[in-house]
Amino acid sequence: MIRHIIFIAAMALVAIVLSAAKPAALEFESREYDFGTISESHDPVSHEYRFVNTLDEPVAVLSVSTGCGCTRPQYPIEPVKAGGKGVIKITFLPRGQRGEISKTIRVRYRAATARRSATVNLRLQGSVVPDAK
Repeated sequence: MIRHIIFIAAMALVAIVLSAAKPAALEFESREYDFGTISESHDPVSHEYRFVNTLDEPVAVLSVSTGCGCTRPQYPIEPVKAGGKGVIKITFLPRGQRGEISKTIRVRYRAATARRSATVNLRLQGSVVPDAK
């Protein structure tokens, strides 16, 4: 009986280690961008988060959520082919924003044969100062 318990525990441990070792499907050049200090009346600031699909199958970006209307995403509508490259463009609108800005951008994606979607978080940060009067 104890041998069975040890065997089951060992198999569970192996499964955990193997699942943790899976590479991310989308490998980003950088997951963070700092736009520096800008004024409230500054033009919108955009940044392109470039990535590569590291899997041997297509990956679809299902959604990109930013958490507020001051940050607008653009992302590929068609699945990214195996080994293909893609871009997620984020535009920040500074009007009406003040102070330190730190936005988390949540990217939800799924590989063609995956049962579940996965997520990766990107970050956009900087500072917005009031216009001089």
